[in-house]
Amino acid sequence: MTLVGIGDEPRSPRRLRLRADAQLAERLGPAEAGDELARLRIPCRDAVSPGDRIVIEISFGAMVDEIELDGRVVASEPSPAGGPPTLVLAVDPVGRAPLDYLRGVLAGLRSPSARAHRRIPVDLGVNWRCGEIRQHTRARDLSRGGAFILSHLQPPIGAGLELEFEGTAHSPFLRVAAVVSWIQRQGGAAGFGVRFQIRSREEADQVQRMVRAQSRGGELTDR
Repeated sequence: MTLVGIGDEPRSPRRLRLRADAQLAERLGPAEAGDELARLRIPCRDAVSPGDRIVIEISFGAMVDEIELDGRVVASEPSPAGGPPTLVLAVDPVGRAPLDYLRGVLAGLRSPSARAHRRIPVDLGVNWRCGEIRQHTRARDLSRGGAFILSHLQPPIGAGLELEFEGTAHSPFLRVAAVVSWIQRQGGAAGFGVRFQIRSREEADQVQRMVRAQSRGGELTDR
């Protein structure tokens, strides 16, 4: 496993990306101290120190929202077989609700929840601004709740920004505020996901019209 940095500041926590599968079920164990919910043991070669904070991002597959747990490094155990050491993470108590949800899915007691908003693939020009940073790039998916923006320039999670989606003959121009909710640094599709900050009913209607136009291949209607 590789830990991914999520910010430019030295003390920014790193992210550990995992899938909710049988392997994760085996690695997720009970708590061993009163100030944690559970312990997670993951093979990892990255240098860490006790007390380091790790954000654990867990995906459940397509069309299902991810969850995040706050983890704290409590140990790094050497492998008896000469493989990578085992990183031991304590899950913070504030994550009880998402952890219960995860355990239920892993045990087959419930199904993962579908995304609140259906995402559709798009290829839209977009200008974004975050403080003094400005860039013109492309959006690769879109929903009523947010979008994924292609970019090797990535504001930190939680940063606010302004987006301007270019209009076409069949799709309206859209200006909307947003917050960075996740970052993808690896591969050819590096970029970041944003959650729209809708400020008025008019903005909500504009977002809905753009999503409808894109989902219908550019056919814009007022219904």
